[in-house]
Amino acid sequence: MNGKDYEKRCADYLRAHGYRHVRLTGNSGDYGVDIVATKRRHRYAVQCKFYSRPVGVAAVQQVVGGMAYYGCDRALVMTNNTFTKQARELALSNDVELLDNIRRAGSSKLLLLLFFASAMLLLMLTEYRTYALMALGSAAVITFFVLYLRRRAVREIMEYNTECNPLP
Repeated sequence: MNGKDYEKRCADYLRAHGYRHVRLTGNSGDYGVDIVATKRRHRYAVQCKFYSRPVGVAAVQQVVGGMAYYGCDRALVMTNNTFTKQARELALSNDVELLDNIRRAGSSKLLLLLFFASAMLLLMLTEYRTYALMALGSAAVITFFVLYLRRRAVREIMEYNTECNPLP
């Protein structure tokens, strides 16, 4: 995955978490803003950082600098890693939201789905059709419940990240 792929992943993440009008800004000359999105009557300038080390203050400075150019009233920095203490301090003093550990979606869900589908197909081809249908229904209920719990946990994390909490 490269930086552009990560920006697309972040855009998908924002859409999945209630942001609307999510738009990538372009290749170069983006003034420190990779994505522009709206949520609850606020327009967000979003900077995405796909790094192998913690993200520093430069990312916060860039997104703050690009807010006015894009007409945004809120700023957000997303990364697959974490943020340095200095970046967190600067973000707090500039009301910039930080989302860390936003990683690439894994293929484990797809593999699990393929496994269940193949197992159900094999069962349905045998004399155990009734058991296969019961197992399929149970798997569907469990899957939806797990996805619901995951979505609720992510929402709680995002709400926590948007609060102005003092640094430890």
